[in-house]
Amino acid sequence: MIDELHTLMNFFPVTHNQQAVSALLDHVEMRLHQAGLQVERIEHGGFNSLYASTRGQKHARVMLQGHIDVVPGGEVFRREDDKLYGRGCYDMLFATASFLRLIDNLENPASYDISILLTGDEELGGVNGVGAILDIDTYTCDVCILPDAGEGLGTMSVAAKGIFDLRVRANGTSHHGSRPWEGDNAADKLIGFLSDLKALFDMSDNDNSTCIISQLEAGNEALNQGPAEAIAGIDIRYTDQKEYDRIRSELERLAKAYDVEILYEQIGRSFSLDTDAPIVKQFIDIYKDEVGEPIELMKAHGSSDARYFDSKNIPVIMYRPDGGNAHGDGEWLSISSWQTFHNILERYVAETAKA
Repeated sequence: MIDELHTLMNFFPVTHNQQAVSALLDHVEMRLHQAGLQVERIEHGGFNSLYASTRGQKHARVMLQGHIDVVPGGEVFRREDDKLYGRGCYDMLFATASFLRLIDNLENPASYDISILLTGDEELGGVNGVGAILDIDTYTCDVCILPDAGEGLGTMSVAAKGIFDLRVRANGTSHHGSRPWEGDNAADKLIGFLSDLKALFDMSDNDNSTCIISQLEAGNEALNQGPAEAIAGIDIRYTDQKEYDRIRSELERLAKAYDVEILYEQIGRSFSLDTDAPIVKQFIDIYKDEVGEPIELMKAHGSSDARYFDSKNIPVIMYRPDGGNAHGDGEWLSISSWQTFHNILERYVAETAKA
């Protein structure tokens, strides 16, 4: 698996470089064809994905899902003792390497009801990947394995906050810095709007909804001129639909009061897993048997493609090996933890997807 992961990472499949994403999928397509799977390539909105199945089925008992796009920067592949380093090792090319190893280890893949979905736009929200593909009604499954959340081995993500991203603009009238009464300073209006917006959130508890100001733009090179417009980017993570409705209502009220215009918005629903579903309980039992202790059920602060499956009432099992620094320098993956992750994956698939 380490050699396979090294090969995948060397494509450097940054989301905005869909040529590199496509080249990686060419490699995966070849590997899966060699194993006897039927493979389809899907392009939507300029982004590349791959769907494979053991028997040409569109509905599978178990779908193995992951994104193969990565963010820019980071290190190249290297190994030190029990750790692998490099962009994409943890987020999340290790999963594709595991999926390929799993298929290779099956004596007769056609005797298993398995599909694989790999997408190339998750780092931009997954709209043209999982979001678009699941809207094609024939692509479904009984359960999805998505190793893109959890605080390392030992935890399983069973809920996640929704995402509400905004870009807003305050409108005003420019003026000389010494005569503010002759204009309408857009920066002042935006600061007031953002201050009141932040006051809507109690961030003393990490499980609550959160709001950060991610971008700010106002004025020009002149320090003595009040700006006619000011723009901000906002990232909100909300706990559930009721909380989203509250935030939305208050945001619209503040926007009207401060003459702020919403230029862009993107909304991703929250996610919640029914841990009493038999197909999920089976995984929880297998994990405990393999590791010797129960898996901890937790809520994720970030968003993932799991929300698209949840919108189709498809349960998503989210666990992953130990690792860290995703999207940052020093991104790493524990080899021994990855092996344990893979053993659990193979056993669950063998016991769940065998025809």
